[in-house]
Amino acid sequence: MSDILHPSLKDRVVLITGGSRGFGWFIAEALLKGGAKVALTGTRDVGQWNDVTGKAEAIAGPGHCIAIKADVRDWDDCQRTVDETLDTYGQIDVLINNAGRGSREYKVTGGDDTTRFWDVPLEAWRTVIDTNLTGSFQMTKATVPHMMDRKFGKVFSISTSLTTMIGTGLSPYGASKSGLETAHIVWARELGDHNVDVNILLPGGASDTDFISQEMVAGAVGTRADRILPGDVIVPPAVWMCTDETNGLTGRRVIAKFWDHDAAAKDAFEKCLQPKHEHPEIM
Repeated sequence: MSDILHPSLKDRVVLITGGSRGFGWFIAEALLKGGAKVALTGTRDVGQWNDVTGKAEAIAGPGHCIAIKADVRDWDDCQRTVDETLDTYGQIDVLINNAGRGSREYKVTGGDDTTRFWDVPLEAWRTVIDTNLTGSFQMTKATVPHMMDRKFGKVFSISTSLTTMIGTGLSPYGASKSGLETAHIVWARELGDHNVDVNILLPGGASDTDFISQEMVAGAVGTRADRILPGDVIVPPAVWMCTDETNGLTGRRVIAKFWDHDAAAKDAFEKCLQPKHEHPEIM
């Protein structure tokens, strides 16, 4: 862990959507240990965040974490999130679009009972697309003007594996993530002259967080790493992407499971980088 806690993390302000648990909190926890300041969003009432803010204060002391009740599907919430973060910390250096919805919005089971696209309720489709794709667009749109003014910023969003994108019964989720990735290719190009980096990060497979329900993978959350990836698999590359060591890296796809824990952070991260394709194939 100490190898990824680069000196440039000190007082770096990182806004993480869906930051109260799962990937979002695992990343925040590591960033706090590196001296960063984090703004975490979630849809639950702020009064229910005491466990998260308490843990944050225990790690980094007071003044390093704020919790914001916000839904990325709501444009006003996105704007308010940016305003509250700027009012508190004065800047936003990194945006991590982590908030997401998946197949829990509709029923997906194994074998012949798998929910097909024609059985997916319209509201469930809209929830997944509006959170994963439109929500990431809205948060990025609300945040990047500040980054463009400063001529510095980093944006990365959490995606999924290519096999999951085309998994039977997963068309809402796959569509949201494939759309997100193609949008990022364009955003990286459009923000290139503004010194704002835009990238995609994914674990590389199902990971042991509560995003993967016990119906999908049996066992208590946090104890299933023998069958799926550890819940904190995302942490090393995510933290490294927040440091100055990745300044100028943009338009790339990063797969966390390829991180080499026996190598220096810079070399370990290089193994996570996927080849850059100017024209990715869709079908």
